[in-house]
Amino acid sequence: MQWIVTVSFAALAAHSLWRLVTSRQVFAVTGYLCHLGMNLVMVAMVWPWWVRLPAPPQLAFFVLAAVFFAAAAGWYQADALSRGLTAGSRGPTTGAPRACHHESPGTQAVHAVMMLAMVWAVVVMHPGLTASRTLATGHGAGRAHHTDHAVAHAQLSGWSTVSGAVLLAALAVGGTVFLVGLFRHLRDGGSVRAHAGSDLLASSAMSFGMAAMCWLMLTS
Repeated sequence: MQWIVTVSFAALAAHSLWRLVTSRQVFAVTGYLCHLGMNLVMVAMVWPWWVRLPAPPQLAFFVLAAVFFAAAAGWYQADALSRGLTAGSRGPTTGAPRACHHESPGTQAVHAVMMLAMVWAVVVMHPGLTASRTLATGHGAGRAHHTDHAVAHAQLSGWSTVSGAVLLAALAVGGTVFLVGLFRHLRDGGSVRAHAGSDLLASSAMSFGMAAMCWLMLTS
């Protein structure tokens, strides 16, 4: 499992790095940077040395990334509504929907969910945080030795289980939507090697990969 996760998310990190370098828009570059960080941390999570990385910077990064994508989703949704109103008053052409994959509010919403899933994973998995919660709730220091483990199999509380299940469902739906979008792209003559095709494939793989991570944590 460690090597499956490592190879899969390392490949996704390479894709994010490639698109980061080849993109010319600041918004796109920021988005790929967020996903590059997500993919790299996903690789690190399955190895023992991840527990030595401090949790607060990771939490801060993924919270900011979630806010970024959520704001982008809101922006594009408002823009779509504005264009729809314009179309009703000036004709159908003016308010035509945007065709770009990155300008879909749904796409940005799923990316925000991915970042929230990373926040959830760090909170419930990082030994430093789980040990602190254990000590704070008075369960003793006997569990603190688990901080040396590669993955902290902390007992999930009620909110952790419910929020994890919600994130899992949202990621599975998002991955399916991206996969359907990829099939439509290929049906229309597009290629996986093109930017749009590779983005759809990578987004689908990231969504399903994150969903699998949530599933393993909920059932372990």
